[in-house]
This record gives sequence, structure tokens and C-alpha cells, in this order.
Amino acid sequence: MDNECHDPAKAIRPIDRQSVHQICSGQVILNLATAVKELVENSLDAGATSLDIKLKEYGAELIEISDNGCGVGEENFEGLTLKHCTSKLQDFSDLVHIETFGFRGEALSSLCALSDVSIVTCHKSAKVGTRLVFDHDGKIMQKVPCPRQQGTTVAVQNLFSTLPVRHKEFQRNVKKEYAKMVQILQAYCIISTGARMTCSNQLGQSKRSPVICTSACSSMKENIAAVFGQKQ
Repeated sequence: MDNECHDPAKAIRPIDRQSVHQICSGQVILNLATAVKELVENSLDAGATSLDIKLKEYGAELIEISDNGCGVGEENFEGLTLKHCTSKLQDFSDLVHIETFGFRGEALSSLCALSDVSIVTCHKSAKVGTRLVFDHDGKIMQKVPCPRQQGTTVAVQNLFSTLPVRHKEFQRNVKKEYAKMVQILQAYCIISTGARMTCSNQLGQSKRSPVICTSACSSMKENIAAVFGQKQ
């Protein structure tokens, strides 16, 4: 028969753990907008009233988000970037009472698998901050004291660098992905009353260009005016 398969049967084997982690992480962090969205939500869930988002090369080189939230306590450093580790719930029934944006414990773990992640944080009970550098499995490679006021700064470098084909596509379409990210960020600026958000982008060695700026307005109407301008 013409359609007969002559290739020898291949054994079905489990995919190695590292590959599974990278594949699944690509389904959590789909694009630049998702990466920024997840980090913004983490900041808002931490009670931040001020968020500063800095991008380099439209986010292809660096995404950095700094906030004045409650910070991360030292006892939570190890689980911060491990998959399905979260403070939001303990079992399925807790979903009924969830009032936060995030709860699955996948975002930081996935970002570690897809990029180079470092975090500087200072919990409200700590006297000094800590800088943490993570490997692609979300495990701490470096932990050193670092001066910082209360809050957290997450730096994501070289997004999708561990997935060569996806990374090449991201770099080729980075301006389109950047435009989509700005739209998502505008939406969060509008709904986040009482939170000041700024976003800037830097190309090469040039000065930072402002993208979005809100002023902790008390209503969504004021936020809309801050994002899109006053009606003429």
C-alpha cells in the first residue's frame, strides 16, 4: 500500500523535566504584554500605590518593574519563583474567596524559565533589602544584601532567550508586541485607582522616553483623562 508507514515504531518516553518546564512556561508567558501584565498584577496584589515600569529596546533587552508594595519576607525567598508556590490559596476550595489578580504561582517561575530574572526586595519588617538572582529553574543562585526602601523590583532580561525560535520571532515583531503591551498597560492604569503608574522606554544610549504616566487618581474617569488626555 502506498500509504503504508515504513518507519520503525518509536518508543513513547516521558519528556525530560527541563523541557516540560520550558514548554509549559511558554503557555503562561505568551508575549511581552503577558509578561508585563503578570508583573503589574504582582505589584498591585502586594498593595503597591506606585509602580515604575522601565523597558529597554521595547522590552526585548529589559523589563523592570519597581513598586512600593509590602515586599517579600526572607522566609518566602525560596518559594518565590517555584512553580505552583503561592500565598494566595492552599487548595481548590480557596478559589471562592480569591480577591487578587494572581493565585496560581506560575508567572515568576515561567519568567525564570524563559529569561534571566533578578529581584531586589525589602519587606516592611526588614532593615535592609536583598538582591536575588535566579536560574532558569527558579532556584536562587545569588543572595546578597542590597539597599532598598520597602517594596520590590523585578528585572527580566532577554525574554524568550531560552526558546531560540520564539526569541527570533519576538525580536522580529517586537514593535507590534510593544504596542499590544501598551494597550494592556493602559487598561491597568485606568482600573487601578489610587495607584500611580509610570512607564518609559529606552532605545540604545538615548534618553528614556515616557510612555504612560498616571497620578494615583481616585476615580477611573480621572485615570482615563491621565492616560488619554483631557477632552478638548
